[in-house]
Amino acid sequence: MAPKASAFDDSRLENWACDKAQEIMLREGFRLIRTARSGSNTELRETSLLMARVIAASLVEASAAQRALPPGE
Repeated sequence: MAPKASAFDDSRLENWACDKAQEIMLREGFRLIRTARSGSNTELRETSLLMARVIAASLVEASAAQRALPPGE
C-alpha cells in the first residue's frame, strides 16, 4: 500500500506546485509587467528580485512539505 500512498503524495505535491506556480506568475508576473511598462530600471530590478524571492520561498516550502512526510510515503 505504501507505493500507492507515495504516488498519491507525489501527485498532491505536483498539483500543489502547479497551483503555486500559477499563483506566483499571475501575481508577480503582472507586477513585473506593470513595472516594466512604467517603472525605472531600479524598480524593474527590485521587482524581478522580489519575484525570484517568491519562487525561492515556494521551493523551500515544497521541500519542507516533502520532508515532513513519514518515511516510505
